[in-house]
Amino acid sequence: GTENVLRACCVLSIPHLLYTSSIAAVGPNTSCEPLLRGNEDTQYSGEVELPYGKTKAMAEKMVLEANGKKLSNGGTLRTCILRPNTIYGEKATFLQELYLLARARDGVLNYLEPEDTERNLTYVGNVAWMHVLAARQLQLQPDLLAGQVYYCYDDTPSTKAVLVRYQLLSSADPSLRLGSHIPYWKMWLMIQLHRLIRAILPPSWRPQPFLSVALLNTIVTSFSFQTDKASRHFGYKPLFTWQES
Repeated sequence: GTENVLRACCVLSIPHLLYTSSIAAVGPNTSCEPLLRGNEDTQYSGEVELPYGKTKAMAEKMVLEANGKKLSNGGTLRTCILRPNTIYGEKATFLQELYLLARARDGVLNYLEPEDTERNLTYVGNVAWMHVLAARQLQLQPDLLAGQVYYCYDDTPSTKAVLVRYQLLSSADPSLRLGSHIPYWKMWLMIQLHRLIRAILPPSWRPQPFLSVALLNTIVTSFSFQTDKASRHFGYKPLFTWQES
C-alpha cells in the first residue's frame, strides 16, 4: 500500500508526503532489550519480530528512500514520518473489545505490564494536531523536515496505558474494576499449553489464536521516549489537556 502511494505521488506530482508510522517500527526487538527515554537519534539494534512492526519498518524505509525522488512535472518529492504510540478515538475497536473481555470476566480488567515497566507509558491525544503542523511546515520548510522522523508526544502526564484504558472504560461503566497484574510465567505457560492444544486438536476443532511469546515479550519490555524535536523543528505545542483529551 505504501509503495502504491509513493508511486502515485510521483505520477501525479504530489510534492509532499507525511507518513504515519508507529513506535512499533523501532521495537522492542527479538532480544527484548529495554530502551528508556530514547529519542529520534537513539540507536536501537535488533530485528523487529512482530508482523505489525515489520511492515511499519519496511514502509518507513520506502518513505525515506523516496525522499528527493523526481516527480513527473520535474519537481521533487519530500517525505516525513511521524511515529505515534497509541491513538484513541470514539470508535476505537480495541477499547470495545477490552470492555467486552472485562465484562466476560465479571467486570475485571486485568493487565500484563509489570508494575515498574515503561513499555506502555502513553499520552492521551494531540497526535492529529501534530500531523497538521508537520504537514504545514513540510511545505514551508521542506529542507528542514524532509527525510526526518518524529515521535509523537504531548505534555499530558505520562501514564500507564492500562490506567488510561481503565479510566476511559470505567467512566462509561462504573461497575468495571481494575484487576491484578498477571505474572509473566503464568502467561508463558498458558501460551505453551495453547500451542500444544492447537497442535493436537485439528482438524476436529481449531481453537482461536492466542497471545504469542513474541507479543508477550513486547508487552513486558520497557520501551519509552523523551523528545522535543517536533517542538524545535515545527513549533509543535499541544492544544488539549489531559481532561479535555
